Amino acid sequence: MSAPVQLSDADLRAHLAPPGNPLRIFVSPLAWRSVLYCLTSMIAGLLALMAGIVGVLVLPLVTWATANVERGRLVVLGLPRLSPLPRGRVRHPWDLRGLKDGNLSVWGITVLFGLIDLVPGMVWAAVVSSLASSLVRVYTTPAALADRVLSAGGLLLVLMGGLYGAWALASAQALVIDLQLRPSSELSRKVDELTTSRRELVDLFAAERRRIEQDLHDGAQQHLVLLSMQLGEADYALDRGRPDDARAALEAARGSVEAAMTSLRDTVRGIHPQILTDRGLAAAVRELAERQPVAVRVEVSGSREPGEQLALAAYYLVSEAFTNVVKHSGASTATVRLILADPLEVEVYDDGRGGAEVRPGHGLSGLVERARAVGGDCWLTSPPGGPTLVRARFPNPVPPPNRWSSLSRPTNDP
Repeated sequence: MSAPVQLSDADLRAHLAPPGNPLRIFVSPLAWRSVLYCLTSMIAGLLALMAGIVGVLVLPLVTWATANVERGRLVVLGLPRLSPLPRGRVRHPWDLRGLKDGNLSVWGITVLFGLIDLVPGMVWAAVVSSLASSLVRVYTTPAALADRVLSAGGLLLVLMGGLYGAWALASAQALVIDLQLRPSSELSRKVDELTTSRRELVDLFAAERRRIEQDLHDGAQQHLVLLSMQLGEADYALDRGRPDDARAALEAARGSVEAAMTSLRDTVRGIHPQILTDRGLAAAVRELAERQPVAVRVEVSGSREPGEQLALAAYYLVSEAFTNVVKHSGASTATVRLILADPLEVEVYDDGRGGAEVRPGHGLSGLVERARAVGGDCWLTSPPGGPTLVRARFPNPVPPPNRWSSLSRPTNDP
């Protein structure tokens, strides 16, 4: 849940929009950030140009480095940093993959905007310096009020024009850079997320396998061992001609068989609850809530029943949240909310002590990985002192119609 934030096109343009009132440009953080961005653009552009000329033989490495610098430089405008390119993708300085991964066009854009910003930037700085010197001279020597007003007004107009110009140049470069870098950045971020999710899912499945083995060892196996002993006692009693003792041993063996079957049913239910297949997610969650030692209220809205894999992921998410409630939270009540729609939303709320954290290898990290495994996401809110809220959202679209079954369906046509 620590993936870098990626803005949509609409959010990006809204963030870079100038203030509606021209006078507010002087107090706009974006305007002064744009000036700083243009200043760093000049430096980055000139350095990229010199690096490209001097190191033409290692141009792939230069473009890769330039793309990573531009990813980070977006924070100057208050934008989130894009995910960096993996260093391992460029094996050596002249690896041609650096031209693709680093995006050669980004290097060209950086150089181009560096040169474009340089000319108006130098002119604007010279004009501002000249007007500032003139304003100081007018106010430090006897001069007419009109000259002072004109000097101050001229300086403000030049400053306003420069701020708007810096905003326009910075916004244009940021939009172009984002357009070029976001696809590979998002791909890199998704690859990192999938790699992490796969590693944690492997650990999660290993822990689940160990849990099943432990349940079988502590449950059904113990009852079966006891059953074997009781059958041996019955056989021994029959050999000694004591039918009453044999009957008692067989009765005890029957109880051990029932206990073993109950233990096996509980273990199988933990792997895949049959009620989930027979009656759906809402009924399975209600049945799970009834077995908890704390009072649980279940609220269900909507009617779009999820598919088998999605329902199983949501069920296990609720089950793991209940485990955290019972073992660690000290809560007296809990609430489960299911919204059977698209997206499918699941919330588990408890009034416990709070302070829960998602840490790799622990139970709550399994919630996040189960959610991501089916294309969803999961959030945890648990301030110290409580309450704790686990919230998950899963895509739950309407399944496409099976056209083959519709073709094979018999009709009533004569």
